[in-house]
Amino acid sequence: MNQQTAMTSEPDVPATIAFPAGIPGFEHLKSYRLTHSETDAGRVYRLRAEDDAEIEFTLVDPRLYALNYVLELDDAEQSLLQADDPEDVMVLLMLWKDTEASSTAPGLNANIGGPILINVVKRLGMQKIIDSPRVELSISN
Repeated sequence: MNQQTAMTSEPDVPATIAFPAGIPGFEHLKSYRLTHSETDAGRVYRLRAEDDAEIEFTLVDPRLYALNYVLELDDAEQSLLQADDPEDVMVLLMLWKDTEASSTAPGLNANIGGPILINVVKRLGMQKIIDSPRVELSISN
């Protein structure tokens, strides 16, 4: 069963998220604590591994960058997330810091090809790796 998910509203954010398959590169870490803080630019999330406090990711809502994901979940992803309703899925972008002096875009960058999906009802998460992200640009006047 393919299911499309497009995040449209801010759901209640659960504190603990299980990642049954882990996060690529951190497959051995299955449980994370999700916190957030409000900034001038918008809400910023922190995803910290419960079994290794050294592992923490910074996440933001793609709408902060005027992006709206249109994602299709395959059967395995649907089974892993157990999302009955696309509105139950929160889509977040993982940020990474480029420290290379030769970089053309130093600073924080968003991984648009690997959004984090969180079923806020079942408290389940996954990172969806996509080769060609399909995003819609939202421009407001």
